[in-house]
Amino acid sequence: MATVKTIDTQTLSDWLTADKKVSILDIRPLSERTEWHIPQSIHLDVYENLKAGNRDAFDFLLLDKLFPIVTLCAGGNLSLFAAELLSENGYDAYSLEGGMKAWNFAWDTAIIELGNVKIIQVRRLAKGCLSYIIGSGEKAMVIDASLPPSIYLNLAAQHGYVIEKVADTHIHADYVSRTKELAEVTGAAHLMIDLANVNYNFTPIKNGVELDLGKTTIKVIHTPGHTLESTSFLIENSALLTGDTLFTDSVGRPDLKANEQETWLKAAMLYDSLHLIAILNDDIKILPAHTSKSIEIGQEIVSANLGQIKKSIKLLSLEKEKFIEAILSKLPPTPANYLQADLEAGANRCAVQ
Repeated sequence: MATVKTIDTQTLSDWLTADKKVSILDIRPLSERTEWHIPQSIHLDVYENLKAGNRDAFDFLLLDKLFPIVTLCAGGNLSLFAAELLSENGYDAYSLEGGMKAWNFAWDTAIIELGNVKIIQVRRLAKGCLSYIIGSGEKAMVIDASLPPSIYLNLAAQHGYVIEKVADTHIHADYVSRTKELAEVTGAAHLMIDLANVNYNFTPIKNGVELDLGKTTIKVIHTPGHTLESTSFLIENSALLTGDTLFTDSVGRPDLKANEQETWLKAAMLYDSLHLIAILNDDIKILPAHTSKSIEIGQEIVSANLGQIKKSIKLLSLEKEKFIEAILSKLPPTPANYLQADLEAGANRCAVQ
């Protein structure tokens, strides 16, 4: 194989952030692309040809050769061959180092400000994981950390904050939480609802308490259903971090780590939790821990007003018995990544539409 140029995820992310003209060619099987992808990418059905070593796999391709092309596969191997062929055809071609496995950790941010609070949404682009830095005064609280601690430390410092508290909205089933690690690195208090069943030390917090943070307070609301310890955090009575209890277009699934009877009981809890949220002000911004779609770099903050969500999610208008019946009938198959040791693989599948 001839020498092939490669590009890392940070450089590609920088190119996309700067609106640099680039073509991203996704050469994975369609089934893998459907699972998760880079929104700006183009899918080409050439996987079998490339795997067979066919050097004419891109002879049909007609793209502007003035701009670079980045080839993308699952792990960054077959894309090297693709980039080699494209280079031979006169393209300025690069292979994305590590493929989608590496892009899994690419991230960006979006920010909203509410009174005395700045909320920085930190988004893992491919997987749709959403974590938050809540800043007020000179203090910050990080919720649902899913990236290395250095990222949150650097972002907090850039905005003039010291991380004082960290928390998870729930025990995550589809990625490895970095909250414990962040607590260890920063010395911040690691908060979780007092009934959380985990095998590490944390500072227990009770339902209804208000946490002091800089110039504001954050109210703790126990919202079980997706998991037993699921907790939401109300900020300035203007934004609610709902974890996987309520998304902008769906609700959390109650069946993970549960048998049939436990799933029914958790579905009933979920109904009660959702209706506890539903009585809040319709103007409150709902900030979930996931989105079901890959995020495009520079996309606006993933959020919706509670009033809009109540109108768009039909499940929220059902009576309790009908809600439970509907939830149980709509449960999607248990996600493959939940069954694997590698929780990071694949997109989020914690919702019921």
